[in-house]
Amino acid sequence: MNRLGRFADSRWLGWLAAFGLFLLSRPFPGVHHDGRLYVGDALAKLDPGGVGRDLIFVHDGQFGFSLYTPLLARLIAVLGVSGATLAIVLVTLALWFAALALLIERLLADRPPAERWVALVFAAILPPLYGAMNVIGFGEPYATPRGLAEAAGLLGMAAYLSGRRVLALGACALGMLFHPIMGLCAAAAIGLAICLEDRRWFWAGLAALGVLVVAGLFRLPLADRMVTVMDPAWRVIVETRSPILFPSQWSAETWGRTAVQACTLAAAASLLTGPARRLALGGLAAGLAGVAAAALLADHVSLLLFLQAQTWRTLQPMAVLATIGLALVCIEAPRKGAPGLIGLALLSIAWMVRGISDLGLLIAPVGLAFLLLGDRVRLSRPRLYGAIAVGALVVALVGYGALRSYALREALARLPDAWPFSQGLVWASDLPALLIAGGLSLWMAKAWKAPGRSLQLAGLLVVGLSATLLWDDRSAYIRQRDAGRDPTLASMMASRPGEVLWLAGDVEPWIVAGRASWISKVQSAGVVFSRPLAMALHDRVARVEAAGLAGPDWIRPLLMDALKPPPPGPEKVRAFCAASDAPAWIVSPLWDGEGALDPGLKARVWSPAAPYAEDLSDASGRRWMTAYRYAVIPCRGG
Repeated sequence: MNRLGRFADSRWLGWLAAFGLFLLSRPFPGVHHDGRLYVGDALAKLDPGGVGRDLIFVHDGQFGFSLYTPLLARLIAVLGVSGATLAIVLVTLALWFAALALLIERLLADRPPAERWVALVFAAILPPLYGAMNVIGFGEPYATPRGLAEAAGLLGMAAYLSGRRVLALGACALGMLFHPIMGLCAAAAIGLAICLEDRRWFWAGLAALGVLVVAGLFRLPLADRMVTVMDPAWRVIVETRSPILFPSQWSAETWGRTAVQACTLAAAASLLTGPARRLALGGLAAGLAGVAAAALLADHVSLLLFLQAQTWRTLQPMAVLATIGLALVCIEAPRKGAPGLIGLALLSIAWMVRGISDLGLLIAPVGLAFLLLGDRVRLSRPRLYGAIAVGALVVALVGYGALRSYALREALARLPDAWPFSQGLVWASDLPALLIAGGLSLWMAKAWKAPGRSLQLAGLLVVGLSATLLWDDRSAYIRQRDAGRDPTLASMMASRPGEVLWLAGDVEPWIVAGRASWISKVQSAGVVFSRPLAMALHDRVARVEAAGLAGPDWIRPLLMDALKPPPPGPEKVRAFCAASDAPAWIVSPLWDGEGALDPGLKARVWSPAAPYAEDLSDASGRRWMTAYRYAVIPCRGG
């Protein structure tokens, strides 16, 4: 047998194909999401007299707890922003996937390799979101430490399943060096699994919690936050900016998705045995307990530590295990007769409608009941009910696929010329995951033979080429922005040192101008960790709104669509810039098709290397707007 034949018969072919699908499901958007914060902090460390003077870094309340940004700063110094973020995201995703594969090998060790591979693909491609408002997911393609901490947590869970408890908790501790909160999430799941083995560990955990409470009462560092109540003025700002921290503000869709994931994991736990079952139950218990703690101690009582620890993030291990669990349910449920088919149909439909009001919350528990009761459900005509369940599932799959296809077609048609295609939009439609998961489920249900070597190798080639061509999902503008400082803009601004108010964008002051940002939406992401930051940003947002330079979406980015910034007016700009702490410059987009700004602003014109485009709302509705040029307006001292 030649090398190619041996490779086709090895597990590596399947793992590489699954990794390719994993990359396709997580296209690289550049400096995006929370990655903006960590890239900004890395730049602040490299340029303390410039970017480092930004309020979010002056009043830092979170970055000092992680080794991530010092590492990222060194990479940026060598590779630049674009190269460093691309490299660290790719490495993070590779480590995350490897840890996931190891976890599944241990979790489903008693299952055939084909079933383990199906579970790996499910976990790689299914929607990764958890928590509120479609903000946070697992295995994200962003330059954040969450991915590294999650990978360490997955490794820890695999070590627990191998009987190595110390190594399991040590891996979580390693993750905490990069992201303390996410490292604790996996530790909570493993810890509760250990408690299910021996209840003495549960009492030991309660005793340790009591020690922490006493330490808090004695006002020891960090522990004092456990008994400190966030003051009302600070809480109002945090609640406005980050409602995801407060379960009382979570939508019905959030609770529906959480119920679907919880019910799926509960169903899967019933199909597992030994340590695997205990880990599944530990992950389920940790997720639900974290949400309960967030609702009671953070939301209701406003205890500072629990608001900052964001205990609802323990939903992350539950969400990962739920995707693996869904594969297991899809494999096992058809073997359990009509009750299994009914349960599978209901649970699958719940996954499809998880984002529609509270339908997931209503349907998933019923599906779970059928799966748990199994043969104890007495059906008068089991074959008929089983056929009805299969028919309903097929109709749901076709209908959901048709709706998502239409939505995707409309979304792609709306894209501007400046960004003609987005792999992120394609995968966010659920269509690829629906087709792949449905096809694999049918393959397992029919017990079809694996494709021949040639077809497997061709499939790997197609997936590999697709991932190579489509993974980098940055627009031309983002590529140019992430390339670093623009010398033309820097020269234009050289006459006035100081902060920049950039009216459409987010990290441009840090990356393109090499300046501190006077105010932006991204800065307010850390208001829960620093009261001085929250108060300062709240004041500045009020001032830019009063000056007619921004809308209410600047302090409510999770609750409102992005609004088109109003065109600057000379009188309001002069009044705004008269303040002693006003920004040195205001950078405003000159939208394509709109008139020039008032000459009284004395604006200079800067043209980026590629046009900027953003999906914005105004009086005429929501639409993509493009700016080929920017007005650079002198402010303080002008």
